[in-house]
Amino acid sequence: MKLAIYNFFILISIPIFVLRIIFKSTADSGYRNFFLNRFGFSLKRFPSSKKKIIWFHAVSLGEVIGSQGLIKKLSQHFNIVLTTSTPTGLRKAKDIYHKNIVIHYAPWDLIFIIKRFVNFYKPHAILVFETELWPTMISIANKKNIPLYLMNGRLSEKSYQRYALLSSLFSEVLQRITFLFVQTNAHKERFLKLGIKEDRIKVAGSVKFDIARKDIQPKRIDKFILAASTHPGEEEKLLKAYDNFSAKNDFKLFICPRHQERADGIAQKAILMGFKVILFSELTDEQYEVCIINSTGFLSEFYASASMAFVGGSLVARGGHNLIEPAVLGAPIIVGPHTFNFEDIVQEFLNNQACIRVSNQTQLNDAIEFFARERELADKYAQRAREVVEKNKGSTEFQASYIIKQLGEKH
Repeated sequence: MKLAIYNFFILISIPIFVLRIIFKSTADSGYRNFFLNRFGFSLKRFPSSKKKIIWFHAVSLGEVIGSQGLIKKLSQHFNIVLTTSTPTGLRKAKDIYHKNIVIHYAPWDLIFIIKRFVNFYKPHAILVFETELWPTMISIANKKNIPLYLMNGRLSEKSYQRYALLSSLFSEVLQRITFLFVQTNAHKERFLKLGIKEDRIKVAGSVKFDIARKDIQPKRIDKFILAASTHPGEEEKLLKAYDNFSAKNDFKLFICPRHQERADGIAQKAILMGFKVILFSELTDEQYEVCIINSTGFLSEFYASASMAFVGGSLVARGGHNLIEPAVLGAPIIVGPHTFNFEDIVQEFLNNQACIRVSNQTQLNDAIEFFARERELADKYAQRAREVVEKNKGSTEFQASYIIKQLGEKH
């Protein structure tokens, strides 16, 4: 009955979902591409193969990037259907994967849509990466005896409170998850409070620490401050910090918004504040102070060459983004106070003096001044960040090996 009520609300929300897709597609046409995937149509069959099939869900860009080591390991043994919910995630997945990977938008969590998707692929297991727990998906997997695993799971305090409010639905659904790998003891304790049995959950660390140092060619740009994966409300603070920066003549400011369709609006704000502004797609030898990165796929190259990097989603209450990539690529890191999506990872960096956390405009200004003025100390912060990553590697192999052992490799 509870699942029926949930499905009723999903059903009546479909027109809203569709309108939202149409609205978002005005800024990014990727939202309307492959639109029928969301209804479980226009699916692609695997070539004839004796390999078992895994449905792997990674909700958006960050999860697609973070799960790639795990997916590549599993794809050596299984055929993978990878679903994601955003166009940036879909584009990145298509850039990364080729062999044995079918990539789709995730079907909406409505019973007849999920059934269509599951009946088409007949997966031998469903793997959900980090946070996407869908009641209908979990229930159908349970009814069809398809094991469902939470990989690299995390449950922030904010998410826990939300699930707790809906415990009458979610506590029952969570019992149907086959096994959960979680990143830290804090995440484990929250899942236990929601009713997960202790013998079905394991602390495994984060696969994101296993990101290999890639052969990145740094951007050939003079000294610059990188503001990465920023959200509304953050760019203004960063522009103010840059405006007050004593070494502004020696450093550029590069802003890479989390959603590239916001680039033009950010550029206009910077112009109104009196800065000489250029879009990255139009970058020339012309004089500028602020560059807005309006293309995807280049963030690693900017991390590898930045004098320092502010990691966004953390000056506003979005929960922050992953520090591991800038750490691997050698950028001294600044974060804001709102890092609940990566609370334990961020705490590990803070405990090792491997990043600076700021809480307000003044502290942001001071952190930028510090890294610009004290270059030897900035390098030490970057070195300690790399050491934190090295110390925490190994989760990918642990989680992948478990799945391989549980499923076997062939029919």
